Amino acid sequence: MRALADRVRELEAEVGTLRAEAAAREGGREDDTGPRFAAVYAQFADRFRGSRAEVTAKLRPYLVDVGLVLRAEEPGPRVLDVGCGRAEWLTLLRDEGIAARGVDANADFVAAGREGGLDVVQADAVAYLAGLEEGSLDLVTAFHLVEHLGTETLLALFEAARHALRPGGRLLLETPDPTNLTMGACNFYLDPTHRSPMPPALTSFLVGASGFSDVEVRKLHPDDSPLDPEAGPPTPVEALVVRALRGPRDYAVLAVRP
Repeated sequence: MRALADRVRELEAEVGTLRAEAAAREGGREDDTGPRFAAVYAQFADRFRGSRAEVTAKLRPYLVDVGLVLRAEEPGPRVLDVGCGRAEWLTLLRDEGIAARGVDANADFVAAGREGGLDVVQADAVAYLAGLEEGSLDLVTAFHLVEHLGTETLLALFEAARHALRPGGRLLLETPDPTNLTMGACNFYLDPTHRSPMPPALTSFLVGASGFSDVEVRKLHPDDSPLDPEAGPPTPVEALVVRALRGPRDYAVLAVRP
C-alpha cells in the first residue's frame, strides 16, 4: 500500500510539472531550464558547484539542526530535500543513519541518486509537497534552489512545505548571498537557470509571510583570506572593502512551523 501511495504522489507531481511547463509556454517566457541545458546540467554542477567532498563539508554543520527536530520514532522518511541535485545532503544523512527522501525534476540527478541507493523521486517540488499528508515531515530542506524560482512559485513552495511539516517542524533553505558584491554582481550569473539574487531580507520576509515563525538568517562561507598575505592587519576601510567583496558567499534561512 505504501508503494502504491508513493506512486500516486509521483503521478500527481508529474501532472503538476506538466501544468507548470504549459503555463510558462502560454506566458511566452523563455524557459532556461529547457531540455538542452537540462541534459548537461549534471556536468555543469560537477564543474562549478565544487567537489562532493567540499559540498559535504559545508553541509555537515546542519546535522545539528536535524538532531534538534527529528522524531526518529516516527515511521518513514521524516526529512525531505527538494531540488536534491547531486544528493550530497541525502548521502550525508544516510551515512548518519537518518532516513530522508529527495525530490528533483532533473532525470540525470534522479537516476544517479537511485543508482547510489538513495530514495529519490523525479517530480515538481511544489506538487510533491502539496500531495503529502499534512504534518508528515519533521524537516524540509532546499539547498541552492530558491534562486531558481519566481516569487509566486516560491510562495507556493513555502505554503506546500508548511502543509507537509508537523507543528514544530522546520524549513531550512540555503542560497547565494548577494550582499557579497562579487557574488551578487558576477558569480551568481554563472548559472543561467538562476532567476535573480535573493537578498536575505526578502527571503526571510517571504518565509515569515508564508506562516513560519522564529525565522533565522545565518551568514555562511566567507572568503576570509587576506587580499595581500604579506600585509599587516587591514585598516577599517580595507576591512569594509574585503567584507563587501569577499564576505559570506551564502546564507541560510531557518524557520519553524508554529
